[in-house]
Amino acid sequence: MSVPQLSIVIPVYNGGQYLQDTLDSLVVLEETFPCELLFQNCKSIDGTTELLDSFCQGHDNRFHFNEQDSGQSDAINRGTDRATGRWVTWLCADDIILPAVAEAIHEAESSGADLVYGDIVFVEGSSIYPAIGTETHFPGALAQRRLIIQQPGTCILRKAWQEADGVNLDLNWSMDYDLFMRLESKGKNFLRSKLFLAIIRVHPDAKTSSGSIRRLFELWSVIWNSHLRRPAYFRFRPYLVYGSEYLIKALESRPRFRNRYLAKKFLAVLHRLFWRIAGPAEQNVIQQRFHNLSPEVEKLAAGIAGQEAQG
Repeated sequence: MSVPQLSIVIPVYNGGQYLQDTLDSLVVLEETFPCELLFQNCKSIDGTTELLDSFCQGHDNRFHFNEQDSGQSDAINRGTDRATGRWVTWLCADDIILPAVAEAIHEAESSGADLVYGDIVFVEGSSIYPAIGTETHFPGALAQRRLIIQQPGTCILRKAWQEADGVNLDLNWSMDYDLFMRLESKGKNFLRSKLFLAIIRVHPDAKTSSGSIRRLFELWSVIWNSHLRRPAYFRFRPYLVYGSEYLIKALESRPRFRNRYLAKKFLAVLHRLFWRIAGPAEQNVIQQRFHNLSPEVEKLAAGIAGQEAQG
């Protein structure tokens, strides 16, 4: 096998419901771009183990490690410790990576970036829409505003990853935000690609869909630690963004509340307030790019939406 340009770590535990679509997307990418796939399987018992054994068999760039870990962050670090690629990323077992990642890495190599990220397609039930909160990075952006980077499709130079010591094992929801802000604090160069790099499923089982108060406190802690490292970047905005997000998710998780007419009106007001605080600076241009999605990506997203609507 040639030296991989990109190592993709896939932490998984009982991910059989969605995993096949993820594997299919990895096959498409590896056909055109030298990459290695490292599956960190935490002793799955739902057929995931057998599926990954079959997927990796006979391929010298696919590795299946079926071992106990202490959580997703531990699994991600284990995989990247084993990685040999110049660039690294991780992909959840219900997300889809797109072939444009290869072009984004070429952009990053040309510009001397340490991290490259791009646009994301969300699939929620039968709905397909872009992540309008993605923005072009500037020094202090993550600490002053919010998480303007969607992790799936985000690639980091392995050297920079090692300098940052990987993701924080103590974090359950915001390990990506924390890692990006630590890289920001180290003065690493961020490149915002204008390509769509991944598809994210939005569903109740996804960790990022959680309205947990523990998630909110973890996010606030990550932001506070970043502000302690760089006091000049302190702003109230990110605390308000995630506080209002928590309130919205907490109310939406109560069916008896959200199905009432006045409650719907109140939630609509909260959503408008959230985006007023969050300020999606590139919403219009992202929507324009979304309307010009390649037929291949549009067909893929529509297929996933069809599955979600049926299931």
